[in-house]
Amino acid sequence: MKVSFHGACREVTGSCILVETGKTKFLVDCGMFQDESSVFKNEESFAFNPSEIDFVLLTHAHVDHCGRIPKLYKDGFRGKIYCSQPTREISRAMLLDSANVFLKDKKISPIYFENDVWGVMPHFQYLSYNKETAVSSDVRIKLMDAGHVLGSAVFEVLIGKKKMVFSGDLGNHPAPIVKNPETVAGADVVFLESTYGSGFHEPRESGREKLKQAVIDTVNKKGVLMIPVFALERSQEILFELKRLLTKGEIPSVPVFLDSPLASQVTDIYRKFANLFDEEAMALMGKGEDLFDFRGLKFVKKPGQSKKISKMKGAKIVLAGSGMCDGGRIGGYLKKNLDNSRNRLLLVSFQVEGTLGSVLASGAKEVKIEKQRVKVRADVSLLSSFSSHADQRQLAEWVSKIKNPRPKNIFLSHGEEKSRLALKEALEKELKINCCLPEFQKEYGL
Repeated sequence: MKVSFHGACREVTGSCILVETGKTKFLVDCGMFQDESSVFKNEESFAFNPSEIDFVLLTHAHVDHCGRIPKLYKDGFRGKIYCSQPTREISRAMLLDSANVFLKDKKISPIYFENDVWGVMPHFQYLSYNKETAVSSDVRIKLMDAGHVLGSAVFEVLIGKKKMVFSGDLGNHPAPIVKNPETVAGADVVFLESTYGSGFHEPRESGREKLKQAVIDTVNKKGVLMIPVFALERSQEILFELKRLLTKGEIPSVPVFLDSPLASQVTDIYRKFANLFDEEAMALMGKGEDLFDFRGLKFVKKPGQSKKISKMKGAKIVLAGSGMCDGGRIGGYLKKNLDNSRNRLLLVSFQVEGTLGSVLASGAKEVKIEKQRVKVRADVSLLSSFSSHADQRQLAEWVSKIKNPRPKNIFLSHGEEKSRLALKEALEKELKINCCLPEFQKEYGL
């Protein structure tokens, strides 16, 4: 049996692992590259024959995990895509949006079209958590809740007597709405993400306090609080936190705009799967509360409304995509508001190196947005407590609970090189487990 890594090596995006058992070939994720230095890889042909892939195990619906599935289909794949039910529904929304972005963005060539998305959707087959399923003559799988976003999954894969575990992206617990990541009893080999392998998140309560203070300061200055968000998870979490602060009377009522049609669509999907929420969220839903709506909130869907919002006087909060400030509707707000000291930019997501978000987080005094130079006079701050990824401590704790059997090897992917190296050092020191830092497209025997 052998594995090879076709993305997320020394970087966070483009997750794609190929497993070959001798009888079966399957992928774990088939994600899009989003780092500026590697985005060209999306256009390249796969290093394997898509028509020979028997199935795909999809951990969740972020495009860096699902974004090349329509290309896989376009190039000949006709197998099943196994995932949770929310992942199937959210993936459809995310992939149709990507196909639309390809047509609008003149800097990139479309790697697939809308008809490819509709063509591959019947191949999605959803499975329930914690139910073992045979998916080929020699492969059985089980999904467990990864606690990262709604529907995210850790995959247990049993091939003969060998158990492989693919973490996907593990959640930063405790987090609102989603449950904590489930523990795996045992594994021979683990494939582990390392996004925050060198980092430690600040406590969530500290993040809430900073969000609260950012709102209060913005209202007092009659400024604009800009929060770039991903359509999946971060939008819903920030809405939840704002509602909680407002309900408790900790922040004043202020106009809030979610300027992302995709985020609005994903929020509607969240509402459909309240049965998968954590206890706190389910209890609130049981009382008839809408977790994602409150006084002063408006969902913006038409592009022309963005300009009207920008012209509105007085304090306001704008949540808009994308979470790393590249693309999406956040660009228009940044161009108009970054050069004013009354305003604030609050970065609440991981910022891939080279993105506009990472440049702003590093303290740049001037940035280029859509060919326009913009002075940065607004306050810029980064909140790591709202990350949806586990940090080094949480990753090590999750691995430490895998005891029966204890893994002999751990492959670390989905992380920049410094993060992978730091996590490797920590795991080998604390748990005495050999860690491998896989190279792009190199084969590893198991």
